[in-house]
Formats: sequence, structure tokens, C-alpha cells
Amino acid sequence: MMMDIRWWGSVSTYRIKPIHKLNHSAKRKSKILLAIIAALLALGVVISAMAMVSVFGLLLPDQEEVTEIDGAGVNIGDIQISKIGEGQIPKEYIPIYKAAGEKYNIPWTLIAAIHRVETHFGQDLNVSSVGALGHTQFMSKTWVGWSYPGGTRLGNASIPKNVLESPAAIKKYGGFGVDGDGDGKADPWNVTDSMYSTANYLAANGGASGNYQKAVFAYNHATWYVSRVMGFMNSYTNGSVEVVSIKGGSAKGSAAIEKAIQVGSSIVGKSPYVWGGGRNQSDIAARKFDCSSYVRWAYSSAGVDLGPVSATTTDTLIKRGKVVKASEMKRGDVIFFDTYKINGHVGIYLGDGKFLNDSSSQGVSIGDLNNTYWKAKFNGNVRRVA
Repeated sequence: MMMDIRWWGSVSTYRIKPIHKLNHSAKRKSKILLAIIAALLALGVVISAMAMVSVFGLLLPDQEEVTEIDGAGVNIGDIQISKIGEGQIPKEYIPIYKAAGEKYNIPWTLIAAIHRVETHFGQDLNVSSVGALGHTQFMSKTWVGWSYPGGTRLGNASIPKNVLESPAAIKKYGGFGVDGDGDGKADPWNVTDSMYSTANYLAANGGASGNYQKAVFAYNHATWYVSRVMGFMNSYTNGSVEVVSIKGGSAKGSAAIEKAIQVGSSIVGKSPYVWGGGRNQSDIAARKFDCSSYVRWAYSSAGVDLGPVSATTTDTLIKRGKVVKASEMKRGDVIFFDTYKINGHVGIYLGDGKFLNDSSSQGVSIGDLNNTYWKAKFNGNVRRVA
């Protein structure tokens, strides 16, 4: 929003004199006028800053991003309700939470916690002041898809009911609404559809791989919200949702995968990390890589093209291959970590929690996802490229 202050030019038609040459009354009026202009300009700066936060995703102090992994490898079916949960959660909703959680690999107590925080288990289904609607307060464009034309920057839009509830329209526009009960409609005021849609959204934003706090932060960009939802989730869960060691996925891969791993392993302990390295033939010949160029080189040696030598980064690698759940990753999959930025580091999974990578501290080496550091940095993003 930009504030137009050109109308101030019509306040007076006389030539403005320097303040020290004006009489007392004129001085007072001039000072008031200048103070008003200064206040309007300051307001414009604030509004512009708020717009930047919205448009460019800048974070305010109480919106610090949460990226910790707190549930990788959780067995969703083993989650039991606590005494507190038994006393607060409507019994008729529990089978719905569980079914939605099982489908999208999300703890059902997390879905229940969001339902509790958003509308107190459906007791307040009023549309919010910014347009959020239904049992779990979706913005209409998040429900039907952000490619739907029009609407506000927050995602509120005048979408006809037949479009909002249409699975075909949601698929077309890329939304998160789901027809959970199979009646042909994805209705945000239908509790089953709403819970399935919530689970779908959480899964797509890190929840399916166990990054629950990050997923909840995506749902509402405020740390107080994350704390509140996670607090209810923990109170509804009998015992804690424990992180288990990542194991398996070590079965021998295709010829291309095994070749890439063989080539990548050949320089373990022999190639120090070089920021920006590996993007020309001279660096490659000298085995000077950073994490992304190392992965590209290993797979290129096996005949798999992951992008041009000069322009492959973690940002381009994340767009390659097939998206795979962390719980289903296999030997040869490309895995990502939140280090200096989201998806700032990359490696090649070997199986049983081990992975090849070129790290700034160890150079080309074998890392372990069960190590405290890597467990905290692994973000659950996995790509199958061969």
C-alpha cells in the first residue's frame, strides 16, 4: 500500500517563507503542518515495511523460523491418547484424526491440537476477520489453490461455493483441500474434509518427514502459535513422540546409483571442501568441490545429468528427481539439510543412516543421520534422481 500525499500541495496558495521570518501564529501552523507530514511519512515507512514482510517473507522477531526435526521416523500407528486428551478431545473426532494422520503420516494428536487451537474443536466456526474459514481456518486460496485469480495477499478471495468445494478445481489450482469422506466435495466446514486437508498441508510442509514444528510454523507464521499447538499435542499424547534412529534403505541400488556412490566414495578423506568449487573442469580435475557440485559430479560420472557444471546448486538439485518421504528413502537418494539456509546442504544417502557429503568441516566424508548435528539439520527433503 502506498500513501498519496500530493494533496498537501493544495493546503495553501501563498509562498511559504522560512520559519524564522513568520509571525508566531504562522510559525505554529507551519510546525504543525511539518509534524503531520513527518507522521504521514513515518506511517508510510511502517506500511512499506509490513508489505515487505508479507511479499518477501521477511520475519518479525516473534516469527522466527522453526526448523527443528522432532519426529523423524515416528510410528504414527503407535501414538496413544493421554488422560488429558481423553478429557478434552471429542470422542467422535478421534477416528477422523487417526484416519487422516495415517493417510498423510502425521500424528493424529497434532491434527487434534490444531483443531483445538483454531476453533476449539469446531465450537467457533465463524469466518475470521481476515477470511479464514472452516474447522481449521484455511484461507480460501490455500484451500482451493493460490493460482486461483484474484484475492488478497493473505489468501482471502471471493470464490464461489461450487468452485471452493470442487476437487477438480482444487487440483487445477494446486490447493490443499481434500474430499476426506468421499462425497464428491471438499468442504472446509465438513470436519472430515477439514482434518484430511490439515494433514495434507502439514505433510507437504515437512510434517510427513517428522518436522512437525516447521509444518506448524508454515500453518501460521508465529512462534507463539507453534508453541501453543505443540503444547496441546504433547498434552494429548501418552508419553512423548519419540525420534527413532533412521535405519534401512541400504539394499543395493541400480547400476547408475552404485557407480555414483563408487565414484563419490573414491575421494572420501582426500578432497577438502571449497566454497563455490567444482564448477569448471580445472576444479573438477583437482577434485575441488562444495556439497552440490560434489553430488552433481558423482552422478555425472554415472551418466546421470543433475544440471550444468557451472550452475548446479542445492536450489537446483531440490527440483530434480522424484519427491520421496524420508521414511522411504533408499540408497542413492539425494537428501537435504537446513544449515546456513533451508536446503543449504546436500548429500547422497547410503543406507542405515549413513550418507556421502562434502561438508565445510570434514570435506568429502561419510556422515550419520543419527549424529546429533545431522539429525537436527536434516529437513526430510529427499529426491530420487536415479
